[in-house]
Amino acid sequence: MYFDGTNAIISDSNGMLQMYTNGGDIGNVQWGNMENGETLTNDGPGPNIWPQFALALPKPGPSDRIVLLYGDEEYFSFTDPDTVLWIVSLNLYAAEIDMNLNNGLGEVISRGEVAIEDTLALGKFTATKHANGRDWWILAHKKNSNTYHRLLLDPSGIHHAGMQTIGLRYTDGVGQACFSPNGEYYVIVDGVDFDTTTSVGCYINIYNFDRCSGLLSNHRQIIEPQGAWVGGAIAPNSRYYYAGFSMFTRQYDLWADDVESSGVVVMEYDGYLAPNPTHPMYLQLFPDGKIYSCPSSRSNVLHTIHYPDEPGMACQYEQHAVHLPTRNAFSIPNFPYFRLGPLDGSPCDTLGLNNHPKAWYRYEQDTLDPLAVEFRNLSYYEPATWSWDFGDGSPASSARHPQHQYAQPGAYQVCLTVSNPYGSDTHCKTLYLGVTAQDNPVLQAQVRVWPNPFRERFAVALSANLRSPALRLYDTAGRLVLEQRLVLGVNEIEAGALPAGLYFWEVVAGGERVKSGKLVKTDKP
Repeated sequence: MYFDGTNAIISDSNGMLQMYTNGGDIGNVQWGNMENGETLTNDGPGPNIWPQFALALPKPGPSDRIVLLYGDEEYFSFTDPDTVLWIVSLNLYAAEIDMNLNNGLGEVISRGEVAIEDTLALGKFTATKHANGRDWWILAHKKNSNTYHRLLLDPSGIHHAGMQTIGLRYTDGVGQACFSPNGEYYVIVDGVDFDTTTSVGCYINIYNFDRCSGLLSNHRQIIEPQGAWVGGAIAPNSRYYYAGFSMFTRQYDLWADDVESSGVVVMEYDGYLAPNPTHPMYLQLFPDGKIYSCPSSRSNVLHTIHYPDEPGMACQYEQHAVHLPTRNAFSIPNFPYFRLGPLDGSPCDTLGLNNHPKAWYRYEQDTLDPLAVEFRNLSYYEPATWSWDFGDGSPASSARHPQHQYAQPGAYQVCLTVSNPYGSDTHCKTLYLGVTAQDNPVLQAQVRVWPNPFRERFAVALSANLRSPALRLYDTAGRLVLEQRLVLGVNEIEAGALPAGLYFWEVVAGGERVKSGKLVKTDKP
């Protein structure tokens, strides 16, 4: 499936892919078209170019159904201003997917249901949990206005909950909308002019959001003179908003009395080509607690904000941090924050649901000192306390994101326990520190080489940060025939010039072999 701007995806609670769409077709877990999932709109079977033009949500209630919202694209003439033809969405549609059908591959059981009929902005569809912890609020912006449609998704389906006009009217453009992970803020950014000499390049509109009523309040507008291709995302702590303006990215403090004055540049484009310019554009908060940004042209990298909860440069924005197996442009998955529970004690907390905390974390070893480990808490459902057992007999830590220095190499079981008034939960992982790479099963699983056999090229995927990693390829006589430096992510290895036959490969890092195996090059189609 070819993707452009529209990219919606959803997995189950265990992280297993269920479906994905480019706005034209719906794909299943076997990379084929889902039953009844072809050609969603009359725009044609191809992908849609607009970001956040489709959104997949789990249908509330005890079911294995998914609700997909998607737009169409039309030309429309407004009487104001004059008779300019604008590209708009005249409808927001809903489809429903039953994942129990077709042996778990899913089937679209209904589609084309009109959820909103109006001149809507292109894309920027996003959602957050209702205060009851079960249902979903979805906002859609009326084109070139200060009016929003409110939709509520509950076990009986999609309902139009009314419209709200608030704050200043503004012009729509290409951009993104997002709710903060706690549902308290809604921010929408629209790029409207490529000419940086004008006074308005884009609008950033910031609101508070009421998860009970679905209403916005406290509108604040920031006008940025640069950028027509812009994007934005909010950090896991719901405090910092990141706006990407093509040539730079700015961090804003949503807790500040003057949000605009709090803005600080955390990245300036370094000119990197992969092979096209990698100007950062759309951003998305991912389940690993990092924010990723895709470039504005067809390139094979993603930029990464490693610590988005930290102020200023401490957020560690790394350009071209992740390498992809193919070129990508304008396309990054659109999904809301799924790990939000009820707003305990609110008037809408009526279902008896509670925020039972869920423990989760990730860790990263220092590339120079493998016994120095940084732990990042990813727990959700409002944990109030954290207790870390590092597995080496040292005292427990109550820090949210601790760092720990181990005294000697070995295998350590590290457990994080989180608690709040409703309960506690523990998550454990075994860390292999300072042992040889080939004795480390975690590291072994983080190095993959495929396909086998291959014809012209193969890929090496690294999901671990290794020190100076490289691939070496040998023929059956033991001669080195290919060597290539590797980076985090997927590395494409061009080997078309090699003759067909058997080869031996190894991935090395820091002077040590990490993993090795065999590959067969074939000349058969």
